Amino acid sequence: MSSPLNTTTTRATGRAFVSAIVGSLLAWGTTKWGKFNTGTFTVLVPVATGLYYTAITQLEKKYPNLGWLLGTLPQPKATPTPAPAPVAATEAPKTTKKK
Repeated sequence: MSSPLNTTTTRATGRAFVSAIVGSLLAWGTTKWGKFNTGTFTVLVPVATGLYYTAITQLEKKYPNLGWLLGTLPQPKATPTPAPAPVAATEAPKTTKKK
């Protein structure tokens, strides 16, 4: 049984939440130090969030250890379940014809 913190839904939600926080911080930084107005902030948040999420997801394909940049917990190694042993076929009962 997997940990409740390691379910697919929790992992996906966490990744989206972390990218939203980072995107907000990037947008805030550009408006604070880039001398943009606050209206620009509302445009930059979803753009920065999407760019961050996309960039990390693409990098994660090549370097799987970068998942922590999206707040992902390490996945346990999947162990394949062995296939059940084949069952020997039994002979069908012989039927005799009545004359």
